[in-house]
Amino acid sequence: MLLRTVAARDGLLWVKQGFVWLFRQPWRALALVGCYVLAVALMSLLPVLGGVLPLFAVQIATVGFMAASRAIDRGQSFTPLLLLDGLRAPAPRVRSLLLLALLYVGAVLAVLLIGSLLDGGMLLRLLLFGAMPSTAALDAGTLRHAALLASGAYVPLSAAFWLAPVLVSWYGMGPWQALFTSAVIVVRNLPAFFVYATQWFALFVGVPLLLGLLATAAGASDAVSTLIGLPAAIVLMLAFILSFYASARSLLPQD
Repeated sequence: MLLRTVAARDGLLWVKQGFVWLFRQPWRALALVGCYVLAVALMSLLPVLGGVLPLFAVQIATVGFMAASRAIDRGQSFTPLLLLDGLRAPAPRVRSLLLLALLYVGAVLAVLLIGSLLDGGMLLRLLLFGAMPSTAALDAGTLRHAALLASGAYVPLSAAFWLAPVLVSWYGMGPWQALFTSAVIVVRNLPAFFVYATQWFALFVGVPLLLGLLATAAGASDAVSTLIGLPAAIVLMLAFILSFYASARSLLPQD
């Protein structure tokens, strides 16, 4: 496979493309992501497996999200069933995708275990089982430090898994080859991904803050300010999810 290298400014184009695709088919995108959120919420209610099934679903859903963006890009309509697009591939690719999902679960658990070195497992129990830490533990700041450590450990993990789902499902790679290839592509294009991540961080932090300040200046209550910011947060999240495919389209060969 030809490994492409793009300019740093392409990261901004990926962000822009997410909004372009969203505004072309906003209600279909909302239905797609809404069904995913609902499915994850239902999975989370299951005993024992409720903490890991949502992690398992991430890799499968990623293929669906990218397939939705590709459909919008090609002027095609779609339904929320496209979330299962990765499971409609030939059997060997489905097996590889399921194995990739298992590897992702194991990798995230490993990251949380790294965070446990600082907090004795509080972060892991919180994220997987919803076990709230004590007030004393929160005041001590160990949970915050564990979250920072886990976030740092997750960065190289995200590089390996960023393109891996579609490399498996669309290009027929095995899980390990897909993880290696994804990591190499991301590392070769770190400037573009840095710009991409920085831009999204600025939007997710800056837009709600700006809307909150405007609402406060207009004399709105905290509840009204939150209500005003909710649509903006939804738009940002939908555009962010749709922008995943922009990087894949830019960096991977297209049929």
